[in-house]
Amino acid sequence: MSNELVQGGDASISPYSSDMAPLVGSALADAYHMLQSSLPFFKIFRSLENTHCYIARHDGRPSTVLLFTRRKRRVDVLNEMIEINRPELERFASCIFTQFKTIDLINFKALKTATDGFRFPVQQHASKDTYVIALPDTPEQYTSSIGKSTRANIRAQTNGLHRHFPSFKSLFFTNADITEEHIRTVIGFSEKKINAKGVAFAYDVGRITQLALECGFVNIFSIDGRIRAGSINYRVGESYFGEVTGYDTDYEKFGLGKLCVHQTICESIARGGKKFYLGGGVFDFKQRMLGEVLAMDELHIYRSHFKKLAHADVAARALAVAHVRRLKKMLHQKKQEKWAKLVFKSAYFIQNKLSK
Repeated sequence: MSNELVQGGDASISPYSSDMAPLVGSALADAYHMLQSSLPFFKIFRSLENTHCYIARHDGRPSTVLLFTRRKRRVDVLNEMIEINRPELERFASCIFTQFKTIDLINFKALKTATDGFRFPVQQHASKDTYVIALPDTPEQYTSSIGKSTRANIRAQTNGLHRHFPSFKSLFFTNADITEEHIRTVIGFSEKKINAKGVAFAYDVGRITQLALECGFVNIFSIDGRIRAGSINYRVGESYFGEVTGYDTDYEKFGLGKLCVHQTICESIARGGKKFYLGGGVFDFKQRMLGEVLAMDELHIYRSHFKKLAHADVAARALAVAHVRRLKKMLHQKKQEKWAKLVFKSAYFIQNKLSK
């Protein structure tokens, strides 16, 4: 790489530039197979301005690929929802603190790692999670692994859909074959259902469309030539990521949303997918579809204990955020109880007032 700030055998830091995009994009996909650590995601949902790239190699291949920005006395890592083992993480932190003498703090928003006995002082708390399915070799193996009642329900609803609507089709589109109509119709279905609960919510249609054109995977349910349901997903490496699933509520009794998710997962397997990420939240359906929780932490790495004290505001905020997240998780787990419903309604009311 050109313009390298540091080159130390098997680790390097370079200012990111557009001519590096093919190399960095490929290295990110190979290392993580993770949407939130992919170049298309960074380009559309983050800013690559004044970004640096860290690449560490193991046996000649990139093992850790991190993009980060520097702001005053801290480094913010763009990568999210990835796992880094302790030796690799220590190597990165040492490289940053050695190269940038003014940096006191390194921040990861969503990282899975172990920090027992870590070389530098750290602060770590739960931040994000998602449900992930480890996909088998065939769609048939996946479907047979689902619980008996869920499997029977999917089969009955699929048969009912074909019986009532002979024109029904399940169609798949990728990248440039995805149209604005696909995106806006599916998002419209989803927003209508969410807002019916009293929430003022809107997806970022523009950026979702941009990302879909880069690495999208869309499933459309068509009846009589009209879109009645669909799911917007992405693919990075061998992993698939669910973004939005929506359906026409006039067809609710046919379970279009659940059938769409199931067919999307099966098609992902047929196309060589190894993992399917269903997103976060507390949903029994995601567990019934064999999703297992993958939890991530926010991580602050400090140059020294003295520097940690110097960033007391960051440490205090991290504790507050961790506490709020625990409360939110408890509310979602108790969401069917009256007191929890009252809290949610109050929060929605305040959110709607503030958004006007």
